[in-house]
Amino acid sequence: MALRAVKVGEAIADTAEEITVEVAGEKRRERYDLATAIGVVREMETSIGRANVFEEIKKKNALYRLVDTIYTKSGAHFFQPLFLLIYMIKCVVSLGPSKVGDAEALAISNFDNEHKTIDRVAALAPDVRLVRLTVARSHVFSLAGLKSALRMIGSAGRLWSFLRLLTRAHSFMPAARIASALAFYIRCSQFFVESKGLKAAIVASNYSPEAVGMAAAAHRHGRRVVYSNHAPVPANGTIVPPVLSDCALFYGSETTQTYERRARCTAEVGLIGQPGTSRAMEWLESIETIGIFLTSGTKVDVLKSLVATIRVDLPKARIIIRQHPVTLLKTDFADIGVDDPYTKLTIGNPLDEEITACDLVICGNSGVALNVLSGGRPVAYLSSLDGIKFDANGFVESRLVLSVPWWTEDMYDRLKGFYQTPGWQSVMQTYDASYGVDLAQLHAEASQVLMRHLRPETHFDDQAPMAAATKKVA
Repeated sequence: MALRAVKVGEAIADTAEEITVEVAGEKRRERYDLATAIGVVREMETSIGRANVFEEIKKKNALYRLVDTIYTKSGAHFFQPLFLLIYMIKCVVSLGPSKVGDAEALAISNFDNEHKTIDRVAALAPDVRLVRLTVARSHVFSLAGLKSALRMIGSAGRLWSFLRLLTRAHSFMPAARIASALAFYIRCSQFFVESKGLKAAIVASNYSPEAVGMAAAAHRHGRRVVYSNHAPVPANGTIVPPVLSDCALFYGSETTQTYERRARCTAEVGLIGQPGTSRAMEWLESIETIGIFLTSGTKVDVLKSLVATIRVDLPKARIIIRQHPVTLLKTDFADIGVDDPYTKLTIGNPLDEEITACDLVICGNSGVALNVLSGGRPVAYLSSLDGIKFDANGFVESRLVLSVPWWTEDMYDRLKGFYQTPGWQSVMQTYDASYGVDLAQLHAEASQVLMRHLRPETHFDDQAPMAAATKKVA
């Protein structure tokens, strides 16, 4: 029924060119739909940056490497489309819980920072009945998931031409990710068709297949879409996907401006600030602990050289090396700190605790720099720590962080001078609207924006004037 409603076969036949549209180009949509969702995922998953990530995954993960090898050696006419169909089935059976009951809103998240983002949105609307969907193995054997799998198998004939198109255009990983956007669209459409009480979809990503698939399904069936960013938006990144939701909750006005400048943002915006508690910058007489917070593309040789250089000036300072939490991309740092009792490697520890433990933090091209600044610690940006383009996040350009060429013995004094410059706090507040302000008031205003979309029937009258006011603040 859901497949018939969304007319997948006709959509693919009519929009084969639209599916490959450049989302950041001149043609932009006001709302999410199937072609837009697939276009966003395609642009992200076929980018140079993602290609490098896929190569890293294959290099470091034997299972992914095996699947990719088998797929590549399979026949493009039948077996490769079959692989993609199986991947789509895996996506729908892994999505749960399968029943939404009397929920008013449906949320989806896949990673820890996305889960926490949904937590923050839910806290702004504690009375709204929310069901949170995740992709997990524990959902595989649910009756509803199995029914969805059978329904998709029965519709394989209508999906086949699209899957063959993907196999001709892309390698396994990007093709599978694009196909999964369609799978999530189909499954989420079923939720909205079967549960008339659902008023909105809440997502914590504007580019992941599950998030844009759900957003497109929600708009297709007349529901609102709420989006909240789970990390800083890289202002100078290669790709900035649009935000076509009805409501958006952002860390600060800089996020809104980035989307409007680089892509498109059609949402009514509310500001919620960075997660966690913001603190004023704290300065000490001497350095005792240095943090080095890594990205997924950290260069091991540069990291080793940096630690050795710090040791020349501060032989007994503690060094906390926080590894990137994505385990698929885990790099082997086993030999770092083996003979150094003052150097500690960590992974997955609470971020706030490790920020508090440091006197200063050195970062590469990581959004974690904003978390560190909100936590009251100075950041030294060292671009050579990873292979990402210089100032991808735009933090240096806006004078939010200090860029350094390398460790020097006067670094702490340089950081103190930079972060005590008049006007720096104002820059910080554009990135973190909660920095140095009344948090309760900020969240009350964001809650008003949110509730107009979660319960539109009870907040319709004041929508227009409040939208204009919120836009002006943003």
